[in-house]
Amino acid sequence: MSAIPHSKRYSVTKTILPPCSLRIHPTNPRIIVIGTYKLEDSGHRHGSIDLYHYVNGTFTLKQTYATAGAILDIKFNPKQANHLISVDSIGHVMCWRITDNIELISDVKVTEEDDVLITSCFFSPDDKVLLTFTDGSSGIFDVATEKVEFLSTSHELECWTGAFGEGEMSHVVYTGGDDSQLIAHDLRTNEKIWSNRRHHSAGVVSILAPGKDFRADPYSLWTGCYDDHLRVFDLRAGIPRLLQEENLGGGVWRLIPSPTEDDNRLLVCCMYDGARIVETDENKFTVSRYFKEDHESMCYGGDWGDNYVATCSFYDNVVQTWSPDTTM
Repeated sequence: MSAIPHSKRYSVTKTILPPCSLRIHPTNPRIIVIGTYKLEDSGHRHGSIDLYHYVNGTFTLKQTYATAGAILDIKFNPKQANHLISVDSIGHVMCWRITDNIELISDVKVTEEDDVLITSCFFSPDDKVLLTFTDGSSGIFDVATEKVEFLSTSHELECWTGAFGEGEMSHVVYTGGDDSQLIAHDLRTNEKIWSNRRHHSAGVVSILAPGKDFRADPYSLWTGCYDDHLRVFDLRAGIPRLLQEENLGGGVWRLIPSPTEDDNRLLVCCMYDGARIVETDENKFTVSRYFKEDHESMCYGGDWGDNYVATCSFYDNVVQTWSPDTTM
């Protein structure tokens, strides 16, 4: 990646347990929340929700809340900025209040078996949450009723990721799995609209649909894959038509839009090769920044702050902050 400018690092710290997911408080960028995932030699998985203060380039661990399951994903509620949900390795959806400390609000088990992991979670505009599972299934969790309705079409292997459509696509959810399939589901009928495995040569691990948080061609769909490629599809023909693909040098695990208005960049976590900043324009993209430094392991989590981004890598327990603009 020598041709791509390398971003300047601001700070680095080490977590106690391996960090699997990271979010920055949407209204208080000095608060960073990290979900951790530890697999013991015995096969037992456990984790924690960790709250850090990040002030003047310094990390301070303020609180850690141990969890019985390992945390795979965390997301802030777009309608309640202080509320965060986590999903874990024993099928629990947990809601937390995040201020200067961590408070557990609710804990709901949504799987019957303890060996089915919830791999990811995504909020819809109307307070529903898309959940994906290692048994290939996916479902819609209602925050108010704490009930989940499973979608009728499952993946053949682990379901890793998903996304809600918005606008004209608001009745659609998309899921991606280890079977290389991209599936569109109709929420009105709970039926499959289409499935496609032509374009991905490995598992689909991230999906991004245009909407309020990502301003792009409303008929496009963006995917990341274990095969290291970021892809953009046109959905106007009723099935995905590939518009652009590029090898980013690492598995494209997370696609995180900038929350700043008129900033159409993506933070992309690229597993074994750090992270990228990607400039987007409707249905096209260009990689503009590269960052790795101390990320010697899988870069699984990241988010945007007010004038920085933060990323974490797994086996080396590393969290780093860096500039999406300034280069070394």
